[in-house]
Amino acid sequence: MSFSSDVKDEITRLETGAPCCMLAELVAVMGASGTVSLLGGGRMGVYVETEHAPTARRLLLLLRAAFGVQPALRATRRVQLGGRNSYRLSLAGDEAMRVLTACGVLHRDAEGRFFIRPNIPKQALAKKCCRKAFLRGAFMAGGSISNPEKEYHLEFVLADERFASLLCGVLMKFRLHVKKVRRKGAIVVYLKEAEHIVTLLNLLGAYGAQCDLENIRIHKDIRNNVNRVVNCDSANLGKTIDAAGRQVMAIERIARQMGLARLPEPLREIAQARLEHQEASLQELGALLQPPVGKSGVNHRLRRLVAIADALSKQKGDMP
Repeated sequence: MSFSSDVKDEITRLETGAPCCMLAELVAVMGASGTVSLLGGGRMGVYVETEHAPTARRLLLLLRAAFGVQPALRATRRVQLGGRNSYRLSLAGDEAMRVLTACGVLHRDAEGRFFIRPNIPKQALAKKCCRKAFLRGAFMAGGSISNPEKEYHLEFVLADERFASLLCGVLMKFRLHVKKVRRKGAIVVYLKEAEHIVTLLNLLGAYGAQCDLENIRIHKDIRNNVNRVVNCDSANLGKTIDAAGRQVMAIERIARQMGLARLPEPLREIAQARLEHQEASLQELGALLQPPVGKSGVNHRLRRLVAIADALSKQKGDMP
């Protein structure tokens, strides 16, 4: 099961709601994936296809409850879909015309002639609950969401430019940062910010999926923070080791060319400590001295030793 299927499974189990919400949901389904066809004898038909069985059952329920119609349902095994089933719900004749008219797809002119011009009824988006139902229908018909373990991406793949623009407007009413692009002849409306995807899942009523995404998001944030700390610690450790190596080389040069005994007591003490504890940090070296010396004091003494070694190198005319 994909994350998209989990979301659709969850929202198809929701109560259908008031008649206005059922209409809004069906309007979105028809706008996102409904296809109008002309049948023989001047009759008209409409069908919706989906690969998701719970969505097909949801549409059956909505059409019965909202319009009292019983669409024909046909399941087809599609080889190009990896052997999965595709479900087609279809209506014909007066039932199709009644549904299409109510959903704003079919209109009658002054002379009584019908024509097709998708135009979402105002009442379908008048209330907040209806706008949420509209988003549910659009997601059931044309939406998908990537596995949040891999990336944050939710999209609607649509065929109609006007419907895509309308969907963008509805999403923006909920302050969601939505973008729209063309891809292989389709219009894709998408969200990529995790916070906005979480908000949309809440609007859809997919509360379980919302919690799952939030948990994944928290775990990813923790993992990223741990990685940043580890990388920072590794970098600091590398710098400490490099600095210690330079200090040891400097002390060894001093020992060869002038002898450590000629150093002042504080420098001789820190030089001996560094030679004996080459992997120790400045703080650890300071704790070994008697009396203990702070980190800045240890750093100051080691820098003086490196400066002495550099001076000896210049006097001899070679490199350390």
